[in-house]
Amino acid sequence: MAGIMSKDEQSQITKRALLDIAKELFTERGYAHTSTEEVVRRAKVTRGALYYHYRDKAALFEAVFDEVRLGYLQAVKERMQAAEGDTWQQLVTGCQAFIESVADPSVQRIVYVDGPAVLDWSIEQRRAPGLILLRNIFKKLMAEGLVEQMPLEPLIRLIWVTFFEAAIYISQVDDNATARKEMTDTLIRLLTGLRSRTLEADALSSFHTAL
Repeated sequence: MAGIMSKDEQSQITKRALLDIAKELFTERGYAHTSTEEVVRRAKVTRGALYYHYRDKAALFEAVFDEVRLGYLQAVKERMQAAEGDTWQQLVTGCQAFIESVADPSVQRIVYVDGPAVLDWSIEQRRAPGLILLRNIFKKLMAEGLVEQMPLEPLIRLIWVTFFEAAIYISQVDDNATARKEMTDTLIRLLTGLRSRTLEADALSSFHTAL
C-alpha cells in the first residue's frame, strides 16, 4: 500500500535521527557529557533501536565523526576543483577552505577536540581521507614542476600533521577569527617553501592576491 514504509526505510529514518541528534549533542556538550539516554530521548527512539545500529556510545560517536569529517573534506575538495588558475592555486584555495571549515563548531569539537581522545588514532591516521586529498594534489604539483621533487609519502604525512595541528590550535583559542587568518598565512608561507625556486615569488604574490 502507498504511504506504508518498509522496515528498511524505517530503519534508515531511525538511524538518521540518531546521527543528527548525536551530532548536535556531541557538538554542544562534548563526548564525555553526552549520554545515550539523552540521545535516545531526543531522537524519540528506543534504546533497542540505538543498540541495533550502534554497539555503544563510542560507535555512535565514530559514525558521527566520519560524517562530519567526510562532509567538510568534500566541501574543501569541491572548492579546490572550482578554483581558477593552476594546481598551485588549487592548493592555496584548499588551504583557505580547510581553515574556514574549522570555524564550524561541529568540526572543531567532534573532529579535532574529541576525535583524537575517543577514537583509536593510529587507525584514523591510516584511513584519513585528508591524506588522499594531499597525495593527489602533491603528485600533480610535482608532475607539473610546481613543487620540488621529493619523497611523496613522508611529505604528505608531515603536511597532514601540520594541518591537523593548525585545526587543533584554532579550536582551542578564544579569538577564532584572528587565529584562522594567521594560520592561513602561516600555512601558505610554509608550503611556498616547497615550490620550485623560480616560482616562489609568484606564489607569495598569488597568495596575497587571493586573500
